[in-house]
Amino acid sequence: MDVFGREVAAPGLGPPLPQAERGRDLDLRLFERPSHCFQVDLDPDELGRTRHADVGIAGDARAVLGQLADATDNRLTGRYERWLAYLADLNEEKRIDAERAMSTAQVPIHPLRLCREVRDFLERDAILCVDGQEILNFGRQSIPTYRPGHRLNSGPFGTMGVGLPFGLGAKVALPDKQVVVLHGDGSMGLNAMELDTAVRHGIDVLTVVSNNGGWTAADRPKAGRDLGYTRFDLVAKALGCHGEHVEHPEGIRPALARAADSGKPAVVNVVTDPAARARTARFATYST
Repeated sequence: MDVFGREVAAPGLGPPLPQAERGRDLDLRLFERPSHCFQVDLDPDELGRTRHADVGIAGDARAVLGQLADATDNRLTGRYERWLAYLADLNEEKRIDAERAMSTAQVPIHPLRLCREVRDFLERDAILCVDGQEILNFGRQSIPTYRPGHRLNSGPFGTMGVGLPFGLGAKVALPDKQVVVLHGDGSMGLNAMELDTAVRHGIDVLTVVSNNGGWTAADRPKAGRDLGYTRFDLVAKALGCHGEHVEHPEGIRPALARAADSGKPAVVNVVTDPAARARTARFATYST
């Protein structure tokens, strides 16, 4: 039953579950019994992989949802008004929280403020590659993509390090597009030497590093978390790239502009708040 005492179905819709989730069952403890699992996936081999699916449907989630909506013949109209109102209120609370963080002038810079500056700098048909942990989640919550195939994310955290290589590949494939890579400092360290590749082959990708000094946020003790504040801008300059270092929010946009106008592969190294941890976002703006 849901919070209003109705029987519910737990749908499995959307992108595939991350690899970290595939080894364990979909947790239906969020729902009171009785509950049923309906899983929709383009790949029929995924149906029932993580747990038993009471109903497995091989198909596109959008198409299947449309067919299900048509089949209800408006029988659900008004049934979930209280629940939808609750979600709308929660969504608005998250929007206010996000806007506050995106507008803050705090130092160290909040990652959402960095995301806002990147968002406003991007051309509408830009290709954005995001890689990291905190910054990956913050970027998903705050930076929209308007064209299909124009966003490349690292996906599960086990594939960290792909951001810059993805960006180089995208720029080679579509040289006339603006390509921006948004990296965490940990993930940047995994393939930073690809900056040398960019210089040798003249691949003018702009890489922005959200540098919070370690793996994940520092809001609680974690062994091996601290990496120090690596000056990726100096690394970039040593390899022949343009480099910028930013510690105050008002300096982000001018640094992005100078980097873009440099005519070289470029790195903008931005010192961000190590205590900022990405949490749940409003439903309406979550971008994969």
